Amino acid sequence: MSRRDARKALVLGLPEPLRKALVRQSVAHIPLAYLVRQTLRRALDAGIGWDKTVTSGDRRPILVQLSCEERARLDMWISARKVSEEEAVLSLISALLEQEASASDIEKG
Repeated sequence: MSRRDARKALVLGLPEPLRKALVRQSVAHIPLAYLVRQTLRRALDAGIGWDKTVTSGDRRPILVQLSCEERARLDMWISARKVSEEEAVLSLISALLEQEASASDIEKG
């Protein structure tokens, strides 16, 4: 499969607060699609779920390339929660960022 194959890519419309949280976690100027994919991988590896479903934002969409393994792991969440791919990715990323923020707050306080 080509890397430009649409079956490997996912189009995401990041909500503005989520985009800012992703950019804030990196001091270097890293592409947003890379930040999304790495955060998604960390969320999948941690096995965390989410309480609230995040819907797409109205910003310009980004294209995120996913491996077959990432797609398969994401499909488990999609079938369990009955949500779209985009909502599953955004919700997992949001849940991980909230968990990391609360963990850093505990360390500070």
